[in-house]
Amino acid sequence: MRAAILLSLTVISSFALQGGGRPAQAAASANASQFADTAAEASHSPSKLSACSPPNRILPSIEETAWRILVAATCPVNQKQYPFVVWENWIEQDQLYPLDPAHGLHVPNSVPPSNSASHVLHASTLTLAKNPGLSTVVPGRLGAPDQNCNRAGSPPPNQPNLVICEEVRLNGATEDYIAGNGLWKRASQQQAAVSGANIQFPATSIEVKADWIQLASIGLDCSDLPAGFSETVHVEMINGNCFALAGIHVISKLLRNWIWATFEPQNLTTNPNRCKVLGCKDLFGSKPAQTNGTNTQLSPKLSNLMAAANLAPEWKNYRLDGVQIFFTDDRNPTLLGNSMIEGENTGIPLRESSCITCHALSSVKTDGTDGIQFRIGNNPVGEPEPLPPDWIRRDFVWSLFAACPSAPFRDCAH
Repeated sequence: MRAAILLSLTVISSFALQGGGRPAQAAASANASQFADTAAEASHSPSKLSACSPPNRILPSIEETAWRILVAATCPVNQKQYPFVVWENWIEQDQLYPLDPAHGLHVPNSVPPSNSASHVLHASTLTLAKNPGLSTVVPGRLGAPDQNCNRAGSPPPNQPNLVICEEVRLNGATEDYIAGNGLWKRASQQQAAVSGANIQFPATSIEVKADWIQLASIGLDCSDLPAGFSETVHVEMINGNCFALAGIHVISKLLRNWIWATFEPQNLTTNPNRCKVLGCKDLFGSKPAQTNGTNTQLSPKLSNLMAAANLAPEWKNYRLDGVQIFFTDDRNPTLLGNSMIEGENTGIPLRESSCITCHALSSVKTDGTDGIQFRIGNNPVGEPEPLPPDWIRRDFVWSLFAACPSAPFRDCAH
């Protein structure tokens, strides 16, 4: 695996395109300067951070920064009932974009009573954009709602019926920015494009994308799991069906172009292709730091961090695939992808997967048209192409495409 694929602060020498069309070399210098400043500022402070508080700056290692964001978001809330962890208390993206904007925005309480809490799952928008025929319904049991999910775009040969459900959680800072600026409705995004607005989320913004495998689709059930299975992957009963959390994306706006990190459990049943294509690299949390699919041990620093956060045992079996912060490295495109989220669910070849470049295409036109058309049928890597006239970028945030009316793939009221 090329060192350019997964990046560490110790090897950054990148040429990157920043928002606003700045020349790549100038952007690289700005990024390098930003990293030098923040790393020096934080070099003495990581031990003072609470394990359940996300960092507000870049730490000496970008991998440590990514891990501290995930660990803080995964601190326990409840042991035996949903929501189990902090990020499950964050709003799910579909709850932030009403199907009829004329009725205003009414978001659920961020911490609902346990007896009314519901776990919101849906299909992968990108998977269905590529192949609408993969849509499938997971019927709820005992009166629970159905889940509109999808069959995998590229399932493993021994799991041909693999069904995956997805959720995207936005933390309070992200939710507040979207709500406060009216970006939950298409008309406000359209006006932003007309005025040439520079959409920029606050540095405290975090998103979590989680992909869940319906275990029945691969011949498993919560009542009869293999010995030790639930100690290696997080398992939940959702609307009466048994699901395993097989892929996690975490993004953070601590950098102008965000931090992109992805995680998978070390479980050959749910994640048989983990690290096999691009390899995995984690200089902070893994021993050894690099792998092409074999299991690794937690580093003492990460083990201590998880213990301080009181994480449930299964989270200690998740591993960082890699972190991406630049479009290019030595003018070569950087790559990052999750064997479950990109590889199996959407069917994107991992050697054509770049989280940062894909999200750079999130955009809107002055007539309200959504930029998701630039993503369909295209696996962009490296520096993004300039947008056509009358378009603006939406600061890498794809959830904004869900704004009605005229939201692609949603049943908006017109």
